[in-house]
This record gives sequence, C-alpha cells and structure tokens, in this order.
Amino acid sequence: MVETTGQGEAGRQVTVAMLARYVGVSRVAVYAALNPDKKTTVGISEKTKNKILAAAEELGYIPNDLARTLVSGRSRNIGLLLPSNRSAMSQELISACSRLFVDNGYLVISESSEGDEKREREILNRFLIRRVDCIIISWVGEESNADLRKQFCRCGIPIINIRNREPDYDCSAAVSFDEGQVMRMICGVLGNCGLQRLWYVGSGVPESNSSCWRRTHLQNAVTEHPGMRLVGMTSFLSAEECRVWVRRLAGLAERPESFVCYNDRIAQLVTIELRLAGIRVPEEIAVTGVDGYSDKFDPVSPTTVRLPAEEMATEIFRIFCEADYRRQLIRIAPKLMERETTPQHL
Repeated sequence: MVETTGQGEAGRQVTVAMLARYVGVSRVAVYAALNPDKKTTVGISEKTKNKILAAAEELGYIPNDLARTLVSGRSRNIGLLLPSNRSAMSQELISACSRLFVDNGYLVISESSEGDEKREREILNRFLIRRVDCIIISWVGEESNADLRKQFCRCGIPIINIRNREPDYDCSAAVSFDEGQVMRMICGVLGNCGLQRLWYVGSGVPESNSSCWRRTHLQNAVTEHPGMRLVGMTSFLSAEECRVWVRRLAGLAERPESFVCYNDRIAQLVTIELRLAGIRVPEEIAVTGVDGYSDKFDPVSPTTVRLPAEEMATEIFRIFCEADYRRQLIRIAPKLMERETTPQHL
C-alpha cells in the first residue's frame, strides 16, 4: 500500500487513511479511486469513486510522489543538462522535451553546466541523489566525469547523449544532427548564388566553444567549393560593437560577398547594421544564420539552417519510452530555409 500525503487547509497532512475515514471506505478503495490505472484487490462503483475524489479535493489532498518513488523505484524525474540554456537551439530543445515528458507524467529538471566541468559534475551528482529516471546530456567533461557516468549505469539510470557520435558504453544512446552538414548547406546555397568570398561572424569574445566548432566546420565546407574562400573572421558581444565593425567594412581591401553568422540573432543584427550603413542586403552582401526558429516580431528573416530540436526531442522521448538503449546514434537532418538575406540562384 502506498501511503500518500498532502496538505490540508489548516496545515494538517491529509493522508490516505484520513480520506478513508472521512468517506467511510477502506484505504484500498481510496487507492483504487486515486490510481485508476493501477490494479487493486477491490472494485469500487463509480459513485464511490466520485465521492472519494470529491473528498480529496475538499480536504486538499496532494499525492506524495516521494512515497510512490520508494515503492516503484521510479522518481518520474528526467535530468536534462546542456552546456548552455541561452541559445535558441537549447531553448527549443528544452521546451520540446518538457512538453513530451510533462504531458506523460514526468518532470524535466533542466540545468546548464555553463561550459564548466566542475559545475557539470555537481549537477550530475544531484541528479544521481534524486535518482532521476533518465539523463539527457550534452557533455562538457565526458572524460573527467566518466566515473559518474559509470555510476549512473550501475544504478540503472540510462543516458541519452546529445552528440554526433555513437556512445561507447552500455545503457546509452545518442541523438544529434551533423554540424558539418549545416555549413555544407550554407556553402551550397551561397555557391549557387555565385558568392565566393565569405566572412564568418562568431559569438562572444573570446568565442564560445560551439561558435569555434561551427567556424571549423565552415572552414572545411569552403574547401569543397572551387574558388570559394573564407576571407575573414570576427566576433562581437554587443550591437554597438557590430555597428563599429560594419563601418570599417568600407576600408577593407577585399570586401566579403557574404557573412556567415553563428546564429540567426547575429544574422539579424548584422543585416540591420549593414542596411543602416547603406549597404544593400542581399544585393551587395548576403547574410546567413543558423537556428531556424523565427518569431513574428523578428525584424529580419535571414536565410538559415533550421536545427532539428523538436525532432530530436521526439526521438529522445521514443528512446526513453521504448528503453531502446543499444549504443545507437540517431542523426536527424537539418533543413535549409532560404529567405530574404540571400539573392536568387544565378
């Protein structure tokens, strides 16, 4: 029998036993009414069930999930840990995972390691203490925190990795997209437009790790197009820095034909500042971004590659529900979205 508790109006704990006495039924009957999807040793009429539910609402009964956890061994908590929760991709993934899991009776505990291995370790320890039912993680210190990874496996807590390679340990799977494909798509559309001189605009000073990785993938993608070159790279932290940087373009010996931006937010900012400086977009300079999560209030709709956050969340939830942990990698293709900041194909 699960002894669940709640908080009454006068501050008293409302228990299953109290509900049973109040209605004049057994505790098993109360359990049956409160848990219609569970098998019990008694059957109750619809009238009795409704009477118990009405009493539970009247007394302010709240189920105690801790008690349920002790009986079932499942916390119905999901740990979601990303290096950052500020990017559009992260926010979309968190939102999509929350919808799927919460709608099915789970609570998603979303945290950010802020790119710090020690913070990642602290959060993973807390997930372990809470005995979450699954961890969804984009690692910062996978090697330095490998001992915790093994501890999760020993406790039977599966891990779903957000990364573009197959996991090399049991009770684990991976879901991701090909970051290299993102930049190949961008170089493809720019090449089709006849644009060859590219400039990468990153995020932050110094650049974030993900911005650096995206730049590296761009450098590799450029080599696949004869005549295409990466003529410069920069990054900035504010609109003012972007404005000053755009004003210096006129003094460049070799002005780029396209700016490839780390994300859509930067692409919007660059496009606005270019137009304020009298430079026509896309007629004189094209601009592309990465993310693909537009809003009706966005001032600019840049050509972009939509990252498959919602599709990844769907696969994560499927793997969890089916317990499909076979050291597998599910790779989902991103989608090119041509918009107002690139010219028509030549």
